[in-house]
Amino acid sequence: MIDEVRIDDLGVVESATLALGAGLTVITGETGAGKTMVVTALQLLQGARADASRVRAGADRAEVSGLLQVSSESDVAQAVEDAGGEIDDGDLIVTRRLAATGRTRAWLGGHAVPNGVLADTIGQLVSIHGQSDQLRLRTAAQQRDVLDAFGGRELRAVAEAFHDAYRRWRDLDRRARALADDAEARRAEADRLREEIEAVEAVSPQPGELDQIEARVARLDARQDLLRRAGEARQRLSADIDAVAGPQDVLGLLSGARADLESAGDPDLSDLATRLHEVEAMTQDLSGDLSSYIAALDDVGDGELAAAHERLDTLRDLERRFGGLDEAIALLNDGSARLAELDADGDTREQLAVALAEALDQRDLTARRLSDIRRSAAQRLSEEVTGELGSLAMRDAAFAVQVTPCAVDATGADEVAFLLAAHAGADPLPLARSASGGELSRVMLALELRLAASGDLADRTFVFDEVDSGVGGAAAVQIGQRLARLARHAQVLVVTHLPQVAAYADTHLVVTKVGDERVTTSDVVRLDAEQRVHELARMLAGRVSDTALAHAHELLEQSRLEAERESRA
Repeated sequence: MIDEVRIDDLGVVESATLALGAGLTVITGETGAGKTMVVTALQLLQGARADASRVRAGADRAEVSGLLQVSSESDVAQAVEDAGGEIDDGDLIVTRRLAATGRTRAWLGGHAVPNGVLADTIGQLVSIHGQSDQLRLRTAAQQRDVLDAFGGRELRAVAEAFHDAYRRWRDLDRRARALADDAEARRAEADRLREEIEAVEAVSPQPGELDQIEARVARLDARQDLLRRAGEARQRLSADIDAVAGPQDVLGLLSGARADLESAGDPDLSDLATRLHEVEAMTQDLSGDLSSYIAALDDVGDGELAAAHERLDTLRDLERRFGGLDEAIALLNDGSARLAELDADGDTREQLAVALAEALDQRDLTARRLSDIRRSAAQRLSEEVTGELGSLAMRDAAFAVQVTPCAVDATGADEVAFLLAAHAGADPLPLARSASGGELSRVMLALELRLAASGDLADRTFVFDEVDSGVGGAAAVQIGQRLARLARHAQVLVVTHLPQVAAYADTHLVVTKVGDERVTTSDVVRLDAEQRVHELARMLAGRVSDTALAHAHELLEQSRLEAERESRA
């Protein structure tokens, strides 16, 4: 669900914030006020193609941000996490920026993402239907998924069973094909793996060992220089750590300075003398550590240095042969498993043939059962959507879900197509080719209504533009009623010019035009109860009059009574 949308410098909208709510939100306004920019803003958030001409004149860029509510257990939440974004206590912030130069950028949960990732993610939450319809059913795969969702629990269970059967058949088929490769080549692969595994086992490399041995060899090679530097440092600190410090080394100087301060008889200098004593102790510890370092390095013999060089050469040979030491180590596990598989080819080939035949039979049996259930669901969906269209100013339209056989793939053995005959006598055609923008919006409304009755749409947002195009009177009332009915299951936004539709809103936003002859801007205002009556009156009569106000009250009362009847149903 979308909680809020912020629009800056998009079209005629200089700056506006849309506070949306659950249920049905309607957006109204005079022609040319900028209602289209609200839909454009939502399309941008959904990942639609950006048009630089939409940037407001004089501005460098346009920006749209949305605050969405997302369940932490949803696929969308997982997609956001996979993209590197974050969801804060169910709040997801989505941003799209369009520069006047045409360059666009997108952010998902605070993380910059490609526009394709934005489209795939938000497309799971927001569906926009209208003249520039980004039909969420634009592909056969999407139409099949919708049919499967409409089919209910039984269809989903069989579809899942088919998926399991198909996956088992596919995995066995791949293994069988691999085993059917040239036997000589497989023997050669086994011989090569044995040789490589033996070479790695002979060296027995450990993770991170190459870095460690390189560092040790570098230290041992520089042993004389390191001994000299450490010895000189120790000499400067203390000529002989076991004897009384001399006057020219650091300890001697510190001791002399401390004695001078202690003999001064001044309390402040005595405090400083105490601190100098601490420095002496630290310097003595440091001198001792240097002695230990020198002793350890001095004990290394030439044999140990030669052994370290030999080990380094061996590891580097292994690295060059296998492309890295980690790859060589991985070969011990992966190569051994592959070698065991190759050695077991003889017995496995016959066993696989039997298992593959059984898996194929199960795959085809489950596919036929899935097809039967899909055809039954398609018949029901066709009848129910066609029935809805009769009340949406499309009395002679017929909606059909066509299920035809095809080659078996991971989704079954069916091709699914949504068809529409928009008028009596018209041939059924794919949705995008069979209706106007307004008709398509009404088809999608009818379809979403039937899907809402069979599934959970609580997280979804549906946007309808032009759903009431070319209708009025009783048909407009029917559209308003059905939008309100869909809004009981999901968040619904509709751009409308009909008061009969607007009367059913839970939230009413109006786009207003402000400006003079030179500059025109638009703003979006959320109406209170009194303002809403006046807006409906304006929509009814073009101006606010007593008659129009009375009619507006009548429409609101009618929608209230209808809502009460729906809630009792």
